[in-house]
Amino acid sequence: MLWDNYPEIKRKLRKVETIIEQNLKCRNKPLEELLQTLLKGGKRLRPAFSILSAGFGKQQNDKIYDAAAGIEILHMATLVHDDIIDEAGMRRGKPTINSVYGDKMSVYVGDYLLSRSVLLLSRTLPEDRLEKIARALKSICEAEIEQFFSRFNLDVSPVTYLKRIGRKTSALFAFSCGEGAFLSGCDENSQKNLIKFGFYFGMAFQMYDDILDLVGDTKETGKPKGNDIKEGIITIPFILALRKNATFAKNARKIMSAETIKTADIKKIIDEIISLGGIDDTRAWIDRYLQKAHTMLEPLPDIREKEIFHDIMLTLEK
Repeated sequence: MLWDNYPEIKRKLRKVETIIEQNLKCRNKPLEELLQTLLKGGKRLRPAFSILSAGFGKQQNDKIYDAAAGIEILHMATLVHDDIIDEAGMRRGKPTINSVYGDKMSVYVGDYLLSRSVLLLSRTLPEDRLEKIARALKSICEAEIEQFFSRFNLDVSPVTYLKRIGRKTSALFAFSCGEGAFLSGCDENSQKNLIKFGFYFGMAFQMYDDILDLVGDTKETGKPKGNDIKEGIITIPFILALRKNATFAKNARKIMSAETIKTADIKKIIDEIISLGGIDDTRAWIDRYLQKAHTMLEPLPDIREKEIFHDIMLTLEK
């Protein structure tokens, strides 16, 4: 596991796990058992980013762990709702709630998680900070709606894609870093730098995830290769490849117009994306956003947390 190399962070994340478990207990035992299954798996990057960002401040208190737990529960809620929209059968190598219990139950579970997250964060953060939670939620929802209406649309531009992932993925990373920095008493400039770092990392992280969807090990990703293509989600490697070859764009448009995309056709599209340099070009984009993230860390003190942030970024450069 990622955090095995950083025992000090792993120890703090155990506190976050305990808080999450306590906040997911409820009177309805079947629901509680269902919620507990969601706790298994995941890298806990977002709560870890809150903890790491808090290391740059002088005020260390339990509110940081509460905020980190609330952020992770919020992330869990978005994943449950994502699986409904995407009709996903697997998440982290295990059957999704919607595939086992149906969409109705999944909606209830996602909404329950959302309410638990908001309750926890509202007890942790001052009133004027709660607006940032609302803005982050608003951004995520807007991005998901935009993505839904642009499914199977091969005319999605790089700019539209960047705006989408900025709202869908980067917003929560930025929020995670910002709240950790705020709760630990970081000065305003440090808070801004950490928020921007989280945003740029989130952009690179989503692009890296888009690559994994095409060429990653199914055992590690927990979902079949080309799942985004199957669901009609047009990601940056696909977009960049389409702009390089008119014949590929024509053939891909024909394939994507079908109601059900065959596994063989998904493989053809993936092979063409690789051949046309869609993966390599995306890695270049990832490097640019990681460089921006590095730049945001430069003015900050040279402490252990900064070193760990740099190490985490290295995992996206592979």
